[in-house]
Amino acid sequence: MTRNGLALPERPGDLTPEWLTGALRHSGALTSGRITGASFEPLGVGAGFIGQIGRLTLTYDDAAADGPVTVIAKMPSLEEGARAIASLYGLYERELRFYRELADRIAIRTPRLYYGDGDPDRVAYILLFEDLSATGTVGDQVKGCSGEQARLALEQLARHHAMWWGAEQLRPLAWLQPGVDLVEAAMKQSYPASWPKALEAFGQRMSPAVRDALPELGRRVMERIAPYRDGPLTLVHGDYRLDNMFFGGPDADYDLAVVDWQSPNLSWGAYDIAYFMYGNIDIDTRRAHEHEVLRRYHEILLEHGVRDYSWERLLDDYVASLVVSLAIWVVNAATLDTANERGMALFELFFDRLGAAIADHNALARLPA
Repeated sequence: MTRNGLALPERPGDLTPEWLTGALRHSGALTSGRITGASFEPLGVGAGFIGQIGRLTLTYDDAAADGPVTVIAKMPSLEEGARAIASLYGLYERELRFYRELADRIAIRTPRLYYGDGDPDRVAYILLFEDLSATGTVGDQVKGCSGEQARLALEQLARHHAMWWGAEQLRPLAWLQPGVDLVEAAMKQSYPASWPKALEAFGQRMSPAVRDALPELGRRVMERIAPYRDGPLTLVHGDYRLDNMFFGGPDADYDLAVVDWQSPNLSWGAYDIAYFMYGNIDIDTRRAHEHEVLRRYHEILLEHGVRDYSWERLLDDYVASLVVSLAIWVVNAATLDTANERGMALFELFFDRLGAAIADHNALARLPA
């Protein structure tokens, strides 16, 4: 039992009507009636979610019951590789802490958390969220987005980053780790064994320059990002991509909402930008709109009071983020399950699009020797 008196479920079958009634009553999301039925629909298969996630459709014993009709349930993955990545980065605990301590203070719309609890010693967690599919349309990372949608995503991101720029008010939150520490841990603990596996699996999607860089890339990336310990830092999302975004419909109270806050950390803001730009837009569209949306991002930072952060610094941080992303995706490619069709398509797109961005900006040549 947890401190709420409710056992932590491990599988969708554990989300019984009785358990859900207790959870929603505990949070105040259900004040009258009882849940009598709950059907689970898996979501996010092959979409990069490091966990079990699905939509629960609920039925009640009373038509006057005031609980939600659907909720999104999220639990840790049962797959060994995904749990290893989650443990390496502290993803499950970080998302729970984010919703308890920060979600109502940020400038980006997030789904309401109906219930959340966890036990880090057992790696057992449960989160029940508002279902945004009733008011918005989720993005599709494989399909990509338009230049207009990219501009919206970067404008929202700029306002969010500006709000936390300098990150002084976040430093007391010990669970919110520095991004440099997270990257360096992955480079030291996982990269040396990962790059040969990633090369074998995805080498055909890499340019000769990228393949040649892999053996020393982990070390060179650590040297490149070491100065970022001194800032400027902000609250980054860490997984800012279309599969984690809802674009609001006519009845929505948002233009863009962002889900999946497993990876927030104190880092340089350009990482979120680069991650979105290379991973969520086809190569030609990125090339056509990249300069425009980066300029708009920088303008919004300045409009919201950010100082001493030049356009040239932003571009340099952006290019550095491309090679950091490459090193991280090498680790992910050697660890995460890519057995399903969409999961493999995502990895292939990542390496194709990221390789093109690295070549466009001559990013490898700007790493330490």
